[in-house]
Amino acid sequence: MIADLLDSDLSWFMAPYQAKACAGVGAIEAPRGILYHSYEINEEGVIVRSDCVIPTGQNHANIHHDLQALVPVLAADGMGEQDISKRAQMLVRAYDPCISCSVH
Repeated sequence: MIADLLDSDLSWFMAPYQAKACAGVGAIEAPRGILYHSYEINEEGVIVRSDCVIPTGQNHANIHHDLQALVPVLAADGMGEQDISKRAQMLVRAYDPCISCSVH
């Protein structure tokens, strides 16, 4: 398909624009939560600052708090270290921190 497009008589078109200093923010709902992002662009049109606040970062404090509450309870019930580790991993995956973490 790519070879066909490259061999075709399609022409490249770039819309005219004038670079200017500006900044912008955005938010979008992603499968794991809301993704916030911001960008700052200089006079040459180059991104000079960007920031993304991903769902994992937003949930990190709650994950930490819940683990601190869960582990002592499981240990007090006499659960072994390996089983506590498995339960802790289940808790983290319940927050769906990332696609690869949530599926294994």
